[in-house]
Amino acid sequence: MDTIAQVIYECETCAAIKEAKWLKPLWYRGQWLKYKYGEAWQIDYITIPQTHQGKRYVLTMVEATTGSLETYPVPHATARNTILGLEKRVLWRHGTPEGTESDNGTHFQNNLIGTWAKQHGIEWVPKVAGLEA
Repeated sequence: MDTIAQVIYECETCAAIKEAKWLKPLWYRGQWLKYKYGEAWQIDYITIPQTHQGKRYVLTMVEATTGSLETYPVPHATARNTILGLEKRVLWRHGTPEGTESDNGTHFQNNLIGTWAKQHGIEWVPKVAGLEA
């Protein structure tokens, strides 16, 4: 098992997400709503020990209704890597979501992300104090 897989395997948050079997609500426009599969994703970066390929972060993308987890390891937590991860792991596999929820990190809240989300019709919902489990 490579380093990234080992970190994810040992991650308590990741294990809790994998075990989720019920509909999870998403905070949206000041109220809790429930979505159909693939319509809403919660994303954040986690830090991992640097791999021999130079990867130091993993973009984690959790589908809001099932808790399904997608991951995308990257060397740097940047807006460009966020877009690449979403395109390769979410859009190409699950379709374009209606909404995405993230914290206010600079890799999520900037013009590049805003323009990309608008072009794809994705409403980006920032949370003030990070994501909740």
